[in-house]
Amino acid sequence: MEELVHVKNTFYTTTITVIIVSLIISLSLAVQITTSRQQSIQQINTSVANLSHTLDVYSEGIMRQSEMLITSVSDIIKIYGMTPQQAKNIQRMISNQDNLLIQINNVVVYDAQGNIFTALHESFSGPRKGVDRSFFIYHKENKSQQIFIGQPVVSRTNGKWVITISRRLETPTGAFNGVVVVTLGIENFLALYGQINIGHSGVIGLTTQSGVLLVRHPFKNNYIGAIVSDSPLFRTYLKVQNAGIASSVSRFDKIERIYAFEKNKRYGLVTTVAVSTQEALAPWRKQALQLSVLILVFTAILIAASCFLYSDLSRKTRDNRALKIIASEDALTGLFNRRIFDEKILSEIAACAASDAPISVLIVDVDYFKKYNDNYGHPEGDRCLTLLGNSLRESLNRDNQVVARYGGEEFALILPDTDIQEALRLGQTIIRNVFSLHIEHAFSPFGRVTVSVGISTARAVDIAGSQQNIIIAADQALYQAKRAGRNRHAFVAV
Repeated sequence: MEELVHVKNTFYTTTITVIIVSLIISLSLAVQITTSRQQSIQQINTSVANLSHTLDVYSEGIMRQSEMLITSVSDIIKIYGMTPQQAKNIQRMISNQDNLLIQINNVVVYDAQGNIFTALHESFSGPRKGVDRSFFIYHKENKSQQIFIGQPVVSRTNGKWVITISRRLETPTGAFNGVVVVTLGIENFLALYGQINIGHSGVIGLTTQSGVLLVRHPFKNNYIGAIVSDSPLFRTYLKVQNAGIASSVSRFDKIERIYAFEKNKRYGLVTTVAVSTQEALAPWRKQALQLSVLILVFTAILIAASCFLYSDLSRKTRDNRALKIIASEDALTGLFNRRIFDEKILSEIAACAASDAPISVLIVDVDYFKKYNDNYGHPEGDRCLTLLGNSLRESLNRDNQVVARYGGEEFALILPDTDIQEALRLGQTIIRNVFSLHIEHAFSPFGRVTVSVGISTARAVDIAGSQQNIIIAADQALYQAKRAGRNRHAFVAV
């Protein structure tokens, strides 16, 4: 009898223990599933936010270079006027810039009557007059000389969709004198967007601050130029903050998506990166189902599932780390890229301003590089840029000096606490070091690869908050060095 009671007690105890353990494990599983979903959503938010920021920086870099080109052309016309000789000079200058911004479709200068004064590519498949273009009408009616990012149009050069960036030209009396416009090929943006893994139903978009859709990947003709100013993004979210995470159902294909948005502070362009909610949470749903079934069989499999989750998180962490590296480093030369340069110039100006120190900027450009590429081939051109990057890095003499690839065959240096004399010495050292590399260039009058250097120096406190001034001055100095014969340096004060 006692043995029967003992067996029953053992049975009850074991049963209760199993039930309690099962309840604890089931509760833990429920908590784990809930937590896992929250983590998945957080990871998705972080990934799309990082992508949105990176693409915003990419778009700003292109717009900055376009703005600098437009400003240079506008300044030349303002100083020298619209003469046949200046038309040739401007065409030659923009032809030299063509390699620096591969997204350029065309650069056109229209006079006040809408006639073409000069253009990078003068072969037009459509009307040559620009009076009917929306950007021309805008500048004719608005006196602002700020750049204007217009709605997408079909290029009259090659019949492809382009984004227009333009600026009003004025006579000395302030009358309308025409328009300078840079057109950027939308297909170049799509090529980059297409390389980013955002799932089968993911979307990347670029929109003006007024809600005109400039670029959307995947591409469809009827998306381009669509007005989305009445969407929740513009009606609600952007009124509160310039960057964030949201979710909504797309008006185009009715798919629910999680998206990150970021509005560019300088140009107002809104970059969005969206992933399908269903696709994004598919891994989590699969994992939750597996865990629910496997808990009924072996508790040990939960450990394996946790390992799978850890592996998945590790992979995403590695992907994020790789993305950060890509976003900060130029893949060819190993130098900092344009985005990091823009960040460094701000921090270094602030640091120098705090100690009332000077700061210098050097812009280095390879002479006759297009001829080098055309005659030796792009692989040799890449090798040449790599050698020049190493030479520039070795030319630095202080740890706080920064060298970055500014774009194409152009490099930029930030020299904190550096006065005019020291900056000029370093500029001459760079020219000498590159010349001593003895890189053959039979299509240069110097017989080897050379560089020209533009230099500008300022008291940091004088340019705090307007760092673009010292960059523009260095670029103007570079232009002077080019005009003076290349393989030399020039200085322009801020």
